[in-house]
Parts: sequence; structure tokens; C-alpha cells
Amino acid sequence: MRINLQLNPTVLFLGLAVAHGTAWADLIVPAGGDNTLTTGYESLACTQLSVSGTLSLGSGSLVLVRNAAINAGGVVNGGSGLLEVNAGWSNSGTYNAGTSTLRFANACGVGSIQISGSTNFGNLTIDSGTGTLHIVLPPNTVQTVSGNLAFTGTGTAKDIYIDGGPCSGIQLAAGASVAGQDANVHLAPGVWVGSTPPAGCPGAPGNNGGSSGVAPVPATGGPALALLSALLAAFGGGALLRRHMRSRRARGD
Repeated sequence: MRINLQLNPTVLFLGLAVAHGTAWADLIVPAGGDNTLTTGYESLACTQLSVSGTLSLGSGSLVLVRNAAINAGGVVNGGSGLLEVNAGWSNSGTYNAGTSTLRFANACGVGSIQISGSTNFGNLTIDSGTGTLHIVLPPNTVQTVSGNLAFTGTGTAKDIYIDGGPCSGIQLAAGASVAGQDANVHLAPGVWVGSTPPAGCPGAPGNNGGSSGVAPVPATGGPALALLSALLAAFGGGALLRRHMRSRRARGD
């Protein structure tokens, strides 16, 4: 397989690696560079992606990326494409999600993905593959999902651990969904998944002791994970109901 990209002359390929008899390289988009993927499926064979210019996915898929870095001043336009990251995600620039999917995967033999910075994702899929995958979130940050959040895996292991804290969160924006669950998901203390941060965390509404719409993801497998979407909806609805009841009591209704 070869990398088939529409390249501006300022786009560089460095750090050759060999996979299946083919020469592969890191994909580096320097400041001022402008790189658009053609439609189709492109692989970096577990080498690096570094963006200081502009990278546009269009409707293409860029997979088997080991570490992806959007540097200061760098822009990634997700379009309707797919970007798969297998070891590290660092965002100090701009990620325009569009309707794209960012997939944190377990296909490069690393087993953990270190997240740096906060990102607004369109669709986010966390895929443990055939083993165990750790997602390490930085403290006091929020990763936001505006489309669909999915936890998936294959085989029998399918364990996903969301590590981090304090106040490390994956936030579901208004209209976001949770569907396609097929993995055992474990949240570390201080990690949350839900519609709003818990009390005491940045962005929490009011810190008044009421429910914040945060729902723990159950560490379970099989069909039971299909209930995750309903669980998150129930927690969010419960928070709204409690706030409504408090407002009525305050008015003397």
C-alpha cells in the first residue's frame, strides 16, 4: 500500500520506516503547508503525524497513526473523514471536526493513548481491538463529543480504561448520542462521562449539590452496554427533574 495524498511542495515526509516491504514515513505538515487527502484509505503504518500547517481529511481515512500532534498554529479539518490514532493525541492548534470520526485504537502495539489538551470531536470511537486499551486524560480538561460516542472492541477481552483525574471528562454536547457499545469500560476516580461536569470541576453548573448529569459508564460487557445511552439520558433527565422540583419549592408551588 502507498500513501496517496495531494501534496503541497511544503509538505514533508520524514523518518522512513519499513512495513510489508514498503517504505513509510512520518507525515509532517509544516507551517504554511496545505495538505488535502484524496478520498480512500491511507495508512501511516504506525508512524507519526505532525501538523503545523493545514491538513484536510475530506472524506478520506488516515489510519495507523501512532502519535498525532496538532501544533500551535496547525489546523486539521476533519470533513467527513476518519483519523485513527494509536498512541498519543496532542492538540495545541485547531481541530475542525465537521462530521468526521476520531478513532482511538489499539493497533500499533502500545496499549495506551496519552491525551494532551482539550478537543471538540464530531464522532469519537474508542476501540480496544482484541486487548486492553488505556486512555489517559489530562487533569482538569474536557474532551467534547457533538456526534456519537462509541466504545468498541473485538474478541473476548475488550477492556477500556479511562484514566486521569481530577476532573478529567468526556462531555456529551447537546444532541450527542451514545451508541454502538461493545466493550467493558472502566472509569478511574476523578474521571467522568456525561452532559455536564460534576460539582467542583471547571464548568460545573452552580456547585449547589445537585446532580450534574454525570453518568458512570458501567464496567460490563455484551448486550448490557446497549443500555449506556439510556443510562446517560436517565442521569441527565434526573438532574433536570431535581432542578425543576427545587425551583417549584422556592416559589412555594
